[in-house]
Amino acid sequence: MELDVKGYDELMMAQQPIFDRQKKLFGYELLFRGDQESVAIFDNHEVATSQVIVNLCIGISKLEAQTRQPFFINMTTELVLSDAFFPISPDTVYIEILEDQKITPDFVAAVKRWHEKGFRFVLDDYHFTPSYDPLLPFMSMVKVDVLNTPPYTVIDEIESLKRSGIELVAEKIETEVMFEHCVELGFHYFQGYYLKRPEIIKGKKIDSDVQGALKIVNALQSTSITIDQVADLVGQNPTISYQMLRLLNSPVVGLNRKVESIKEAVVYLGLAQIKRWAMLITLSSQRSSNPEMLRVLLIRAKCCEHLASKANMICLEQAFTVGLVSGLDQLLQISRKELLSQITLSDDIQKAILEFGGPLGRILFSVTSIEDENWDSISKLPVKVRASVNEAFFESLKWVNQITGAIK
Repeated sequence: MELDVKGYDELMMAQQPIFDRQKKLFGYELLFRGDQESVAIFDNHEVATSQVIVNLCIGISKLEAQTRQPFFINMTTELVLSDAFFPISPDTVYIEILEDQKITPDFVAAVKRWHEKGFRFVLDDYHFTPSYDPLLPFMSMVKVDVLNTPPYTVIDEIESLKRSGIELVAEKIETEVMFEHCVELGFHYFQGYYLKRPEIIKGKKIDSDVQGALKIVNALQSTSITIDQVADLVGQNPTISYQMLRLLNSPVVGLNRKVESIKEAVVYLGLAQIKRWAMLITLSSQRSSNPEMLRVLLIRAKCCEHLASKANMICLEQAFTVGLVSGLDQLLQISRKELLSQITLSDDIQKAILEFGGPLGRILFSVTSIEDENWDSISKLPVKVRASVNEAFFESLKWVNQITGAIK
């Protein structure tokens, strides 16, 4: 199916079909592609996976015609451990656990929790090693790289998996002989160049709004926030409004009806899902390719808010905004002047960011001094102020850990 809208030619991802024993299409493995069509090149697995999910659900591409097929998506340990990154319907995906992940009791417990919620897991490139045994009760499938692990060398292990009810996927099928051999051994599904090479998926990406998404995440920390308040917050941002409506209209999310308003989107997604998607959209942003910088900004903003709470006549929301906006120029890779010209901020906030001016500026200066380990500046602060700054910094660190899960 070709796109009928001109200009939708951005590289989004690749997909490789998975077939059954009759060579009928079963599903697709979704593969990250950055700027290179033929190979995945990335520094951060969490960002790569997040981009694949966001492109699948929010981007516009020919994938929309294929959402009745299950998708296989790679997940790292950090994403499995994080509550923020399973925002799609369990009926639409298989979660692949990468072969190089460290299997810890916490990881096994997390897989068990997600399994109990209906998610299906696949062990990728399984080597039949005992370290993966604790995961097997929660696996729907295992994938065997038949080039690196010839199936005739693990016949007993294959029979044991079949008896336990786990389905087998033979990957790296490159010849008809190997396909027929794996069929004879009882493999259920097949993937490889012999059947079909990965296909490039192009379309139109919807750029993420980092500031808007973070504002939603911050607001959702309040247990008293209402649906109407969240709807108003989402509605203030055209990009995020579109993204949320796009999600609800995507079969991948798993809802049975379309929505036409922001209020409906918030109601049907739910506050927990809104927060997960806001974090996922933020992490996946093409313009926020530095998750560590994003983490620094969240700590800085929350720390400013903490300090403002101990002061008189300083607005907490303004303090949070000062901390967040003060580093967005680095995150978005644009000049600070250009950044500030694009958003409407009070003179007090601009003065604080540009000059460390006023009460807000003094708070920002104290926080950034701790960040930069500027001991000369820190030593000049009153003892009580130093203690307050240190306390606020560590409280903010705990808060960020809570909302970002295990992502480093």
